[in-house]
Amino acid sequence: MKAKEAPEKLYLHPTANGKVGASWLAFSLTNEDIEYIRTDAFIEKTCAWLKESITNNQECNRIISKKRVITMGEIIKDFRKYMKGE
Repeated sequence: MKAKEAPEKLYLHPTANGKVGASWLAFSLTNEDIEYIRTDAFIEKTCAWLKESITNNQECNRIISKKRVITMGEIIKDFRKYMKGE
């Protein structure tokens, strides 16, 4: 199964004695369930949030970092690489 075909989120449901069951679910049964999200889905959602939240003004897409002035595109690219461990 390819990552894009897998559900974006998976849930593990704890058993009555508090241990985690062996089956994964594509939906949550209770508030006790443990939620996992695919790494690629997390990265893409975060990049979309950064683009939307930091600025939506194309004239103002330069950001001062600790090392230099960079663009939002560079931040997104660096973030993707960092999250993938590159």
